[in-house]
Formats: sequence, C-alpha cells, structure tokens
Amino acid sequence: MNVTVRRVTKHYRTVTFDAESNSVQLIEQRLLPHEFKIVATRNYRQTARAITDMVVRGAGAIGATAAYGLAQGARAFRGRDLEKFSAHMEIVYKTLGTARPTAVDPLNAMHQVLFAMAKGVTVT
Repeated sequence: MNVTVRRVTKHYRTVTFDAESNSVQLIEQRLLPHEFKIVATRNYRQTARAITDMVVRGAGAIGATAAYGLAQGARAFRGRDLEKFSAHMEIVYKTLGTARPTAVDPLNAMHQVLFAMAKGVTVT
C-alpha cells in the first residue's frame, strides 16, 4: 500500500517481519483512514493479541501475521532439545490459532510453516 504523509509517499506492506528484532510489523488497521501507524509486536503473544484486537484485518493479512508469529516463537526458543522445541511450538501454535478462532487462514498459513519446519531434523 502506498501511504502519503506530509506530501511524502512511501510503500508499506500490511504485514512484514523484521528478523533482526524478531518482530512483526503491522499497519494499525483500527486507525485507518484517519491516522497511519506501524505497530511492532515483539513476541508471539503480542502478535496473537494484535490478531485478537483486530490491529490486523483481512484474511490474507491475518494468515501472514499468524505465520510470522509462529516464526517469532520458533526463533525465540533457546535450546537444542527437539522434544522441548516441539512442545514449545505446540503452545505457540495454539496461542496464535485461538487468537481468531473462526478464521481459517491463520491455521492454513501456520500449517504451511510447520510442514516446512518438519523437514528439518534439528532445532538450529
């Protein structure tokens, strides 16, 4: 989306992921069209809360947000034990999956991420 603020137009994505800070960056949908603000969620719980609170709207954007939240949870895990990692990811998945319980896109997006992750044999 192109946004013009003080006569300067810049392109923004509705949802992005900053790997350096392990944060999800969201356009705060509840403020549009009167105000433009980017919200950064610092962990998967904050990302789930953003989904619940409707900071992000639209099926595709919600799905992308949940997938990035799953990545946040995976990246935040410390350790090398695959069983503990799997248990941690189950918690992350459930937290994000229940953020908008009637939506299908978050579950589909997270299933795609989990499918790709299942091909790995280690945590790192």
